[in-house]
Amino acid sequence: MLEWTICNNCGKILDNSQTACPSCGSEVEKVQMDYLIGYLNDFRFIVSAVNVFRDFSPSLEEMDSANLVSVVLDDLFKWFSYLGLGDDVITDNELEFINSIMNASYSKDDIMTLTDEKLGDEIPLSFAALHEIDLFARKYDMRNVNSCASLYECYKFLGKFFITVDDELNSDVLELYSSYIKKLEAYMNENEIDRNASVQPAVIPEGVDIPEVIEESEPEKSLDDYIDELNRLVGLKKVKKDVNSMINLVRIRKIRSDRGIKQPAMSLHLVFSGNPGTGKTTVARLLSKIYHAMGLLSRGHLIETDRSGLVGGYVGQTAIKTQEVIQTAMGGILFIDEAYALAQSSENDYGREAIDTLLKAMEDNRDDLIVIVAGYPDLMDKFLHSNPGLESRFNKFIYFEDYNEKELYEIFELMAGDANLTLDDGAKQYLKEYFEAMYEHRSGNFANGRAVRNLFEEVITRQANRLAAEDDITDEELNTLTYEDFLIEEEDD
Repeated sequence: MLEWTICNNCGKILDNSQTACPSCGSEVEKVQMDYLIGYLNDFRFIVSAVNVFRDFSPSLEEMDSANLVSVVLDDLFKWFSYLGLGDDVITDNELEFINSIMNASYSKDDIMTLTDEKLGDEIPLSFAALHEIDLFARKYDMRNVNSCASLYECYKFLGKFFITVDDELNSDVLELYSSYIKKLEAYMNENEIDRNASVQPAVIPEGVDIPEVIEESEPEKSLDDYIDELNRLVGLKKVKKDVNSMINLVRIRKIRSDRGIKQPAMSLHLVFSGNPGTGKTTVARLLSKIYHAMGLLSRGHLIETDRSGLVGGYVGQTAIKTQEVIQTAMGGILFIDEAYALAQSSENDYGREAIDTLLKAMEDNRDDLIVIVAGYPDLMDKFLHSNPGLESRFNKFIYFEDYNEKELYEIFELMAGDANLTLDDGAKQYLKEYFEAMYEHRSGNFANGRAVRNLFEEVITRQANRLAAEDDITDEELNTLTYEDFLIEEEDD
């Protein structure tokens, strides 16, 4: 259950251990998610009221069917997920906060996929829309309408609770929060919007030691470090050979280019084919780092998307969505999973619009953008033959084979090691036999590493159920998976 301590007098968010406000000495109270949901519902009422004027917002002209409340909630979701990934990790509390406030059921993978990394560089659409509606309302003497200021305070208020949801404050996340609120303040000042909306105040928690924030990028590794990391991946022997050959080719081409030697053009766009869970995304991410270290890509990041991230629901929206994703991926690799879904057979399907937009961008930005399309082998073959432009731009294929039984076992042991867990002899023998049978009887869409992950999560749940019944649990018991933990319990009918 999520809970915060706030001052009844000044509204400050305090450390949960405090019994009185250190600033004003007033009494404190515990608040939970229903307190924040009530706050958001009050704001939603304001937005619902001004929604009758939505046709007078030029910013919403292209969103014919969008309710203003939905636009606001979509932007708030982006705000929370942007803050949540400020330290590169979505915690259980952060996920619960997002799902509770949004009345949703996102997974951590959903948050990672849907997060708008460009948020820090732009003002949300909802701010412009509400400001335009406020201006329209004032033409008719509705001078108290200030929904844009209420949205600003909503960002501040809910954002402060979100960044303290784990009862601590990460300095990087605080810097993201503060810099973006300043950007919103600048927008309000430029448009002469009164920020004095009537909301309950909330401030950064007392008693939290905030170190000085220093602008610092991710520590750079050498090219050899990234290549070693690639070669240390479990299995993928053929993939590693193909990728290393490609790296060598690019390395020599760059040397020739630096010396002014002419050479034929070469496409670096790739097709990754294979079953799920075979490491396609992991290899793509490493490849983005490798090409950045070689000076081929300016940023060296990976943007992962699929059909839902590229295709809109009405004419014109798809090109805009696809362009936004492409701009986010510039300087790195755009990884499109299940890319074959873009080439559906329906005449009215907008996937072809996404393909056309993508092909143009690949040609226009070939010096600083690499696109990797991925999916099942047969479906990817049909996808590439669905459009002549796809066949001409994707001419390098890397096939990811299924992991064999020994590799599946090794993956499980790595997961256990990361969780500080070891296997007893009975568990090891059971697991080896289990993976032998799994590999021998695997289906055509075998889940590979995902299947191992699912098994691992089931096993540690069984271990927890087994240990919970004991009174005195030793460290060795906590850190050991036994044969019993791998047995599938038979459920009564």
